[in-house]
Amino acid sequence: MQHRTHVVLLHAYSANNSGDGLLVDLSVELLKQAFGDTTRVSIIAADPASFPQYSDVYPAPVLAEHGMARIGGVASVVLPIGNNGRTRELLRLLKTADVVVGVGGGYLRARNCMEILKLEAGHLLQMRAACLSGRPVVYLPQSIGPSMPAEPLRLHLSGMLGKFAAVFVRDDRSAAFLAHNANTHRAPDMAVLDFERRAAQIMTRAAKARPGVRHVAFVLRRAPSWTRRQRERYETATRRLIQLLRETCRISFVVQSTGRGNDDVAYYRSIGIKGDLMPLKELLVADTPDVVVSVRLHGALESVLNGVPSYHLSYERKGFGAYADLGVEEWVANAADFDPDKVVATILASGAIREFWTKASSGFERIRAGRQRVIAALQAALST
Repeated sequence: MQHRTHVVLLHAYSANNSGDGLLVDLSVELLKQAFGDTTRVSIIAADPASFPQYSDVYPAPVLAEHGMARIGGVASVVLPIGNNGRTRELLRLLKTADVVVGVGGGYLRARNCMEILKLEAGHLLQMRAACLSGRPVVYLPQSIGPSMPAEPLRLHLSGMLGKFAAVFVRDDRSAAFLAHNANTHRAPDMAVLDFERRAAQIMTRAAKARPGVRHVAFVLRRAPSWTRRQRERYETATRRLIQLLRETCRISFVVQSTGRGNDDVAYYRSIGIKGDLMPLKELLVADTPDVVVSVRLHGALESVLNGVPSYHLSYERKGFGAYADLGVEEWVANAADFDPDKVVATILASGAIREFWTKASSGFERIRAGRQRVIAALQAALST
C-alpha cells in the first residue's frame, strides 16, 4: 500500500476571521497539490471549533485556552516545553508527521511587550516543538520580524527559523530581516499564489463586470496599535471616502472577521453603522459589488479571487508586498495616511476596472513561478 503523506499544519488561528480561515484553506489546497489528494493534514488551531469542515484539528497550546487557563498557559512558557499538557500532545503528533508546515500569515511579529509575550507563549512555543520534533519544517509565505527593538527576540526568532528546511516570506522587509538565513525565499502571499491557479475562473467573472462603478462594498476594521493621531486621521479619512463614493455609488458594509479581538461588527456599531451586516463571502455571491475597498488584506485578496477589483487600505507591510506581486500597486495606500480624493479618483477613473485586470493578469507567470518554488520546497523537504 502506498504511504499516505502526513502533514501537521501549525499556527492556524480562527475561521471566524475569514482571512485566517482563507489562509488555512489555501494552505491545505497547496499541500494536497504538492503531496496528493490523499494527504492527511492535521491542523493546530487557536479556535479548533471554527474549522468544522476539517476532521483532523487540534487545540493549539496556550492560544486555544480562555480566561485564567490562558493566563496560566502564558506563565508556563518559563517552564520546560514538555510541562504543558497540550504541548506534549503536540509533540507526539509532530513525531508522526512526514513534514511540518507553518501556515502562511503574519503571526511572527510583535510591536510591544504584550505582543512579545503572546508571540512567545503561542507561536514560538509551536516553533520550538517543531524544532524538537526532528521532522523537516517548511513555513509558507510570512511577514516576519518584530517591529520593536528587541534584539534577543530577533536573534531567537531568526535562529529557530534558520534551522528549518525552507522559510518563505511575502514582503521585502521580512526578507531583509532574515537575509543571513540561506533557507529564506521570497514568494507572494498565499492568496496571491492562488490567484494564478484560478486565473481562468477569475478572469471569466471579471469579464462579466460592468465597465463603470455603481456599487462599492467596504470591509472596515478598528485601527490597529497606532498613535491617537493616526487613528483619528484614519477614521476621518474613511468617513470622507464613504461620503465621496456615496454621491455616485450604492454602498454596502460587510464583515470579514468576528474572531477573538477582531470583531468587525463591534467596530461598525461604534462608528454608527447599523442594520444587518453580511459577511464578505456572501456578498460577493449574492450582491456582487463592482469594487471592494478593504482595510483587511485578505478581504481585498478574497475579493480579487472572486473577480472583483479591490482597493486596499493597508495598515501593514504585507499589503504593499501582495499588491506589488499582483502588479496593481496603484490600488493600495497607507491606511494611516491616505487621501480619500485620490482613492476615489483611482476607483472611478474611466476604464479603471479594465486596467486593473490587465495589470493583474500580466503577473500570472511570475506568480506561477512563485507557487512552483513553494511546492518544490515542500516536496524536497519530504524527500529528506
